[in-house]
Amino acid sequence: MNQSPSIAAVVESLLKVAGENYKASGQLSPDVLVSLHLIHGPSLLNALDLVDNTKVVKAVSTSGRWLYQVTGSAGTPYYCFPHSIYCQCMAFKYAILKRRERPLCKHVLAARLADEMGLVKERKVSDEYIMDVLAHVY
Repeated sequence: MNQSPSIAAVVESLLKVAGENYKASGQLSPDVLVSLHLIHGPSLLNALDLVDNTKVVKAVSTSGRWLYQVTGSAGTPYYCFPHSIYCQCMAFKYAILKRRERPLCKHVLAARLADEMGLVKERKVSDEYIMDVLAHVY
């Protein structure tokens, strides 16, 4: 029986290590960056750019429900959900689902990195806002 960890487990573990590394030193070490790049490829640089430019917001409703809003490089908002790899972007549909080139699109990767690194900005929203987003995401 194969006891090797799944790619999802490796991704989760590496995101946590990246967050701890950043919180301890204020930057990601070369080893962490190389490891992230080995798994995520060129989308890592794009995700880090979104984090650096504060394009990740955690919309938190009054009842505690939340989601990430990541503003893409062209200004389009993408909604990413807690503990999910889903994104509305075309890269998710083609590079993630169809071709299985990498485990996460740049938007989900940016959201997860920003959160783990403590760099995500929170915005208070209504429960209706969250429900409206959910009703229009497909």
